[in-house]
Amino acid sequence: MSTPVIEHTTAPAPLDVLALRAWARASLWWAGLIDTIPAALDPLQKFAEQAGIDADRAQQILADAFAPYREASL
Repeated sequence: MSTPVIEHTTAPAPLDVLALRAWARASLWWAGLIDTIPAALDPLQKFAEQAGIDADRAQQILADAFAPYREASL
């Protein structure tokens, strides 16, 4: 018996992609797999710019993703 293939007919929204990537990179930074916060944030900011996401909205998404990890390290 084969597993049915699920086909996506639409791409995920750029805001959703940014949020998921931000949480993933925050986790990688916390685990020590990304050395610095700027190294974690730079690709995310570049993606946000290329996707046309409002800078203030992008900053809020990034701040929300990194906040739990930064607070835990204080």
